[in-house]
This record gives sequence, structure tokens and C-alpha cells, in this order.
Amino acid sequence: MSPFPFDRWMHEYEQLFLDVILPAVYSNTKSISYIPSSTTNGYLRFNFSFPIPMVQRYENITPGYIYGDTYHYDYDTTVAFDLSSYPVGRFANEFGFHSMPSIQTWQQAINPEYLHFSCTTIILRNHHSSPGGFSTSITPQSLQVMGQMTAGVQQYYPAPQLSHSIANFSAWCQTTQIFQADFYRSQITYYHIWQAPTWAGIEHDGRWKYLHYVAKDIYQPVIIASYWNYTTGDLTAYVTSGLWDTVAGTSTLAWYGYNGSALDKATDVPFTVGALNTTQVLHTNTHTIPYDLKNSFLKMNITATDKLPNTNETKTFKHEYIFHDLDLSTVALADPGLTLSYSYVTGNFTIEATKGVAAWVWLDMPAGTLGNFESNAFWLLPGDGKREVGVRIKNDTSNGRWVECVAVRSLWDNTTD
Repeated sequence: MSPFPFDRWMHEYEQLFLDVILPAVYSNTKSISYIPSSTTNGYLRFNFSFPIPMVQRYENITPGYIYGDTYHYDYDTTVAFDLSSYPVGRFANEFGFHSMPSIQTWQQAINPEYLHFSCTTIILRNHHSSPGGFSTSITPQSLQVMGQMTAGVQQYYPAPQLSHSIANFSAWCQTTQIFQADFYRSQITYYHIWQAPTWAGIEHDGRWKYLHYVAKDIYQPVIIASYWNYTTGDLTAYVTSGLWDTVAGTSTLAWYGYNGSALDKATDVPFTVGALNTTQVLHTNTHTIPYDLKNSFLKMNITATDKLPNTNETKTFKHEYIFHDLDLSTVALADPGLTLSYSYVTGNFTIEATKGVAAWVWLDMPAGTLGNFESNAFWLLPGDGKREVGVRIKNDTSNGRWVECVAVRSLWDNTTD
């Protein structure tokens, strides 16, 4: 018998999702469907004349019938590839298994002496299983998670036994990733992913979406970003650092019109950010600035110099962020006059905005070629000059002719044929 108050929890669930949210949805529209949870067997009856319009099916199911969607997080690795252990539904909304990051990623976060599989620092970085209750220790749960990954390696692959500690740790990390990839691939081929909108940042064939490029950009070690309360008009900008040491640099803030002209002289703001910290470099209000957000935007750049964790090499960090009106369909976008060229010498593409500001520049790889660009999904101003972008090709079926078919577009192209 479960010690948890199931009846109370069920009542509170129905009270919120069926008594409150459902009527709120359908009081605004009846043209969309409402499902109260991400994984469900659907409903038995639905009638707006009922006090509670939706009567949930829960486990009132008939064997052999397929009702709703499924999720699958089974950490018993002995049945990881047993297809009969996979739930059957109309589609799969979630499934997964954890793996260790690569040695390169670990070296960015912890000191070399901690780089072994059973290290307490490594163990306590597991966030997969929460302790529950009022316990302040996550060690038992973390050890369980490490055991799950270990079992996946030991049951299906040669377990690493290298003499060099860090090399052995690296091999273990990689092999947990192999198991994870195999497990995902097994389920993907079972449920089969289709060409449709998904939560993922990578598409059906491995092509990167905008999301993947944006995530790559915003996860840089030192960034600048704006925060706008559009109700009050308060606008702030902060420099955030994930480095272990204090980092100093300069932020450059400049307002531009959508034709690319500078609306005022750029402002340089020196900053110092502590380790794993953030520092404000701008505080203003859009109700009082002398610019209309329908015709202008704020370009923010930073340059800073410091070292990455566990390295002695000094590195220059740069980042750019654009603050603009929330609705880009109502701003004064104009034809940016984008040009694109390719150098067979460098293997890079060059993009330039010759007429106006290009919002969300996108280099588009043709079908039949799989690769990703060094950067993508960015803004480009005429004053930025020519921007060179590298590319990494993973698979090409065009015998190299793909370079002739790469296209460039921006948000402006949504408005014109």
C-alpha cells in the first residue's frame, strides 16, 4: 500500500487541470484540443454540458487497444533493447537515458585530480534522482545513477580498463554515451521519428535547427544579454561569466536604425565580473529613451580576456546581443541586400548586408548534404562589413557541388517573394 495520499493528490490534480484550467481554455476558444497531461490514455467522455466536461480514462482500458501517448524512462539496463518492454501508444512524447559528458567538458568544470568515475565530486554532480523528503544528502541517489550508467556499459560493451587514470575515465564517459546513443537509436527506430515539429534542436537527418545555433551562442563562457520589463519599460543589460576567475572587459552599446545608420555615438562601458557571477552594464527605460523601438534597436557587444578553467592560455571572449521590439513583424525591416560568396581557398562563406539590417541571417544547407556552420541565426549590419563563416561537412552526396546551392536569407525574406 502506498504511503502517499493518492486520493488527495488525484483530487487536487482534477481540481486544477479539469475544474480550473479546462474551463479557462474553452471559455476562450473551442477550436483547439485540451489534454490535461503530457502522457495520458485520453478521456472516456467529453461533453460541455457536464459539470466537469472531461471524464478521464485513466487505467480504464481494454487490452489490445491503443489510446494515448507514451513516455519511457526505464533504468533497468537488462531490458534496454527488449522491444517488448517499450510502451505502445499512438506516439512517444518522451524517452531517454543519461550519460556522462566528455572529458573535454569535465575539464572545463573540475580539477584534474577529480577526473575518475568514483570521485565524490563526479558522483555529486548527478541531478537525475532527487533525495525526496527532507533529506539533505543526494549520495545514495547519485550512486544509483552511476550504477545505472555502469550497468549499461558492462552489459553491452567492453568495459574500459586503461592504466592511465584520466584516459580510463574518458573511455568510461565515451562508453556511457555509446550506450545512451544505442538506447535512443533503438527507441527511435521503434517509434520512428517523423519530419515534424519536435522539442529537439536537431532535425530528423541531423540538421541543426535555429535552436542549436542559438544554444551554442548563448552558452559561451562570457555573454551579454538584455532584460526588458515591457510593462514598466525598465531595460537592463548584464554581463554574465561562467569562468572561475574575475574577468574584465568592455561592453559597447549602440542604438541603430533598421537602415543600419547609427542613431547616436556608441557608449563603452568597462566591466568587471567576478567568478561565476554577473554585472549590470545598462539600466534605462524604453518609455524615456529618445528612440522608437519600431524603428530602432540596441546592439550590445562585449570583449573580455581571461583563461578557461584548467588552462594557461589567455583567450579573448566576444559576444553580441541584439535588443529589439518584441514584435519584429511591426518594425521597419528593409531589404538588407545580402550577398553570399564562397572561397575554395579557405573553405569559408562570406556574407555581407549591403543595404540594411539583416535580422536572423540564415545560411541554408541544400538537401543531400549534412553539415553545420560555424555560426548561423545571427544579425548583420552594413557597418559590420563582411562576415566569414566556416562550415563542417559530415555527409555529402553532391560530389562537392553543394557549395553552389547554399542560400542565405533573413527575416526580410518572409515579407517578399
